[in-house]
Amino acid sequence: MPRSGPPTTSRPLVWLRYALSGFPLLSYNKREKTGLERSAWFQRQGFGYFAEQSTRPQTLGYGLADSPVGLLAWIYEKLVEWTDGYKWNDDEGT
Repeated sequence: MPRSGPPTTSRPLVWLRYALSGFPLLSYNKREKTGLERSAWFQRQGFGYFAEQSTRPQTLGYGLADSPVGLLAWIYEKLVEWTDGYKWNDDEGT
């Protein structure tokens, strides 16, 4: 899926900041850069679920409904990926 910059007509100030972000005084702060890096990571690594669920959602549904192990693996993977580096102990997971 192609990525683009912020919308120009609905949020012109966001677009202006994006366009001027190459200048040192107007660049993104550390928190914003971290957020942009996380968004880029999701575009590369986590977007497969969107593609699967938008084209053939029932295929995934059959696997989750028919297999308790499949459902457990799905929930476990979501917990690990979506918790932002939470340190799991032996009773919780990894």
